[in-house]
Amino acid sequence: MNIHFFKVILDILEAWSLHGGYVFLFLVSTLEAVPVIGSAVPGHTAVILAGFLSRIGVLNVWFVMLIATLGAIIGDMIGYYIGRTYGLRIIERYRGRFFLRDEYIDKARSLISKHTGKALIIGRFNPLTRPFMPLLVGASHGQVGKFWFYNIAGGIIWAVSSVSLGYAFGVGYHAAAQIFGKAVVIVTLVGVVAIWGYSFVNRHFHVFKKYELFILGLNLISFFGIIQMMQDAWATPSFMVNFDVWLSIFVGDYVTTPMLSLARLVTDVGGAAVTASIGLAVGIWFLYVQRWRSALIMLFSVGTTLLSVELIKALFMRDRPLNAVYLILNDPSFPSGHAALAAAFFAAIAYLYVPKIGSSVKREILLVGCVLAAFLIGLTRILLNLHWASDVIAGWSLGLFCATFSILLVRYVGAFVMNRRKE
Repeated sequence: MNIHFFKVILDILEAWSLHGGYVFLFLVSTLEAVPVIGSAVPGHTAVILAGFLSRIGVLNVWFVMLIATLGAIIGDMIGYYIGRTYGLRIIERYRGRFFLRDEYIDKARSLISKHTGKALIIGRFNPLTRPFMPLLVGASHGQVGKFWFYNIAGGIIWAVSSVSLGYAFGVGYHAAAQIFGKAVVIVTLVGVVAIWGYSFVNRHFHVFKKYELFILGLNLISFFGIIQMMQDAWATPSFMVNFDVWLSIFVGDYVTTPMLSLARLVTDVGGAAVTASIGLAVGIWFLYVQRWRSALIMLFSVGTTLLSVELIKALFMRDRPLNAVYLILNDPSFPSGHAALAAAFFAAIAYLYVPKIGSSVKREILLVGCVLAAFLIGLTRILLNLHWASDVIAGWSLGLFCATFSILLVRYVGAFVMNRRKE
C-alpha cells in the first residue's frame, strides 16, 4: 500500500472537523466560563489542541482563533449576567460539587479584590478560577462597560495566546517527528497528557493505588506498540515485512510435527471466540455477584478489544500467509484476534486477582501464568502460519492497551461516582 498511515489519520481528523469540530470548539470554549459546569469542561486544553491541529493542517488557524475568542467572550458574558441576577446563591448551592472547592472560590475572590480588570484577564488562564471570575464580578455589580472592555480584551488575549501555544507545539512536532519518527512523538505527547490526567484524578480523588502507575506505563507502552505496528503495516517499504517472511519460511521448514500438534491444541483452546466467551461470562458473573467494578473492567476489556480488532482488520485488509499448515482462513490477518483477546483477558484477570492473593509465591505463579498463556496463544498463530509475526505483536499490543485503558477508565469513573454520593 502506498497510502501512509498518518495521512489516513489526518484525513479522519479533517473529516471530523468538517462535521462538527468547529462547533465543538465553540461549545467547550463557551461552557468553560459558565458557573458550575465550567469546572468540568477542558476548554483551555481543547483550544490549545485546536492550535496544534491547525499547524498540522486539520483546522484553519484563523477560524480557530475567531471561534475561540467568540466562545470565551460569550461564556464570560453568561457568567457575568448569572452573577448579576442570582448573586452567589448558585455557588453556595453547588459548593463542593463539580470540583467547586472552597480554595478555588477564595482564590478567585482574592484576584478580584486586587484588580477586577486584571482578574478577568489573568483568571482566564487558571482552570481553577476561570468558571468563577465572571460570576463573582457580576455578583459584585461591577460596571457593565468596564466588564465588556476587559471581557473582550481578555477573550482575544486568551484565545490568540492559547491557539499560538498549540500551533507552536505543532511546529515542534514536525521537527521532532523528522528526527525520532511520528509514532514516537505521538506516543510522547499522549503520554504527557495521560500522566497529567492520572495526576489530576489522583490529586482530587486519591483513587489510584501505587501499582496502578505500572498499569499506566503498560498502557503507554502498548499504545506505542499498536501505533508502530499500524504505521509499519501501511508503510512502503515496511520494516517488518522481511522479518515476517523470513520467520514464516523458517517455521515452515524447521517446526516439528509434535510442536505443530501442541500448537493446534493451544490455538483451539485459546481461540478468539473461546476467550471472548469466557471473558463475557466472567463479566456477567461479576454482575451477578454485584462486583460492579470488576464486571465493567472485564466487559470493557473484552468488548473494546473485539470491536477494535474488527475495525482494524476492515481498515487494513492484510492477506494471511499462504503456507498455513492447519486451517485456510480468508478473513484479514492484521491484527491477530487470538493474540489481542488473550492479552486483554489475561491482563484483566491478573489485575483483578493478583493483588488479592496473600501469598507472594501464588501471586507470582498467577502473574507468570497469565503472561505465559497470552504469549503462547499468540505464538501458536505464528507456528501454524495463520498470522504474520507483526499481526501477533499488534494483537498483543492492542489487547493490552484495551485492558489497561479500561482499568484506568473504570477507576476514574468509579471515583467520580463515589465522590458524588458522598455529597
